[in-house]
Amino acid sequence: MAAATPTTAELQALIATLQTQVAALTSTAATTSTTSTPTPAVVVFADTPQSLNAKDLLDYATKRGSSIYEQGCKTLDDKALPDGFSMTADQTVVFVEALTRRAGELGWNVGSKNITTFTNAAGKDIDIIKEYGQIDEQTLKTACERFCKTGGADVATRAKQNNTMMATCLGKSLTADAAAKLLTFCTKYTFDGVEYAPLMYKIIMQIATIDTVATTKTLRDNLNNLGVFAATVQGDIHKINGKFDKNYTQLLARGATVDDPVGLLFDAYLIVPCHEFKGYMKQYHNEYLDGRHSGITHERLMTYAVSKFSYLQQKGQWGARSPDNEKIIAMAAQIEALKGHLKADKHLEDALNDDKKTRNKKNRGDKNRQKEDEAWKKVPPKDGDKKSKEVGKHTYHWCVHHMAWCMHLPTECRLGLQRVQQTPTVANSASIAAAAAAIANPQFQALIATIGAF
Repeated sequence: MAAATPTTAELQALIATLQTQVAALTSTAATTSTTSTPTPAVVVFADTPQSLNAKDLLDYATKRGSSIYEQGCKTLDDKALPDGFSMTADQTVVFVEALTRRAGELGWNVGSKNITTFTNAAGKDIDIIKEYGQIDEQTLKTACERFCKTGGADVATRAKQNNTMMATCLGKSLTADAAAKLLTFCTKYTFDGVEYAPLMYKIIMQIATIDTVATTKTLRDNLNNLGVFAATVQGDIHKINGKFDKNYTQLLARGATVDDPVGLLFDAYLIVPCHEFKGYMKQYHNEYLDGRHSGITHERLMTYAVSKFSYLQQKGQWGARSPDNEKIIAMAAQIEALKGHLKADKHLEDALNDDKKTRNKKNRGDKNRQKEDEAWKKVPPKDGDKKSKEVGKHTYHWCVHHMAWCMHLPTECRLGLQRVQQTPTVANSASIAAAAAAIANPQFQALIATIGAF
C-alpha cells in the first residue's frame, strides 16, 4: 500500500521543528567553544635558559637538570685563555670577566640561592668575583657555611649545587702548573671534603695578584707611570689600555680608589709617538679641561683612543712625525751625506798617525809594572837638575815635545821636527778645509742656512 503524501501543513510543521533543532545545536556549539578556550600560560622572564627559576633545586634526573650541570662545570671559554688561567697578574682581567659571564649565564649571582654576593666585616655587600679583595677569608668562610657545611640552611638547595658547579669550573679552568700551585693551598678552601667555591676563587686571586699593601702601592705606581709604559711600547694603544685595565681593576677589587683615571689615560696618550694621534688627544684634552667633556668616563676615553688608533692604522698614518721632527731628520740626512767631503788636511793626518805610532805601547802582561813605569816618566826634572839620567841599563833624556823621559835627545825628536815644519800648514788647515768644502759643495752652505733658521 503506497504511503500517504504529506500535506502542506505537515511539511511546514516538520520544517519548523528542524529549524528549532538546528538553532539549539548552534547555540550549544557556541557556548562550548567559549568555555573551552585555554588560558594563556604566564611566561617567567630569565636572561638565559639556565638561570630560569634560579632558586629552584635542579633535578639531575631530567635532561634539563643534567644539561645545566654540564654547562656549569665546563672550562671557562675565552679566546684569551686558550690553555687556561695561569694565575698570573696579566691574565686576571680576562679571567674575572670570563667567570662573571659564567655566573650570569648559570644564575649563580641571582636570587636567594646565589653564591657570589656576601657581606664583609664592615657591613658592605660585595661581589666576590669583582671585589675579592674586600672581604677577609674568615668572614667569607663563615658565609659559605650556609650552603657548604653539613646542617647549613641551604646545604640541600640550589645554592649547594651552584657551589659544586663553580668549584669544578674553577679547577678545570687552570693550567696544569697553576692547578699544582693551588693544590698547596687546598686546606684554606676545603673543609670536611667540600670545596668552598667562593673561598677557592679568593685564594686563586690572592696567588695571582699577591694581595698585600705593597702590591696595592705597586699597582698605583704602575698607573702613575702609565706614560713611561706608553713610550716603551711605541704607543700601542691596545697595550696601554690593557696595562691600565690590569692595574685599575685589581685596585678596585682591593677596595682602593683611583682619583683621576681619565687624567692618567690622557697623560699616557699624549706621549704616544704619532703626530696625528697626539694632536687629536691634545685637542680633546683641552676641551676636557674646559669642561666640555665633564661626564667622560675612562671606559669611553679608551674606546675613543682605540677607534682613532685603528683608523690611523687603516689609513697608513699611524706613527706620522711632526713637521719639526721631519726637519731634524732631513738635517741629519744632509749631514750624513756630507761625510767624506770634510776631511782633515793630509799633513795633519800624517802628524796624528806618527804621533800614535810613537806612543808608549801598553804591556798587557804586566799592567801594574807599566803604570809604575809611566808614572816616573811623566815627572819633569826640577830647576837645576840634569836633563838626562840613567835608569837601569838605559839613558833617558827629558823631551819637551813629549813632556816625558825618552830615550832620544830632544834635538832628535821626530815629533818636534814635524811640528816645526808643519806649523804654517796646520795653522791654516781648518780655514782651508772649510773654504774648500763651501766652494766644492753648495749643500754645505744650504745646511748652514737651515741650521740658522732654527
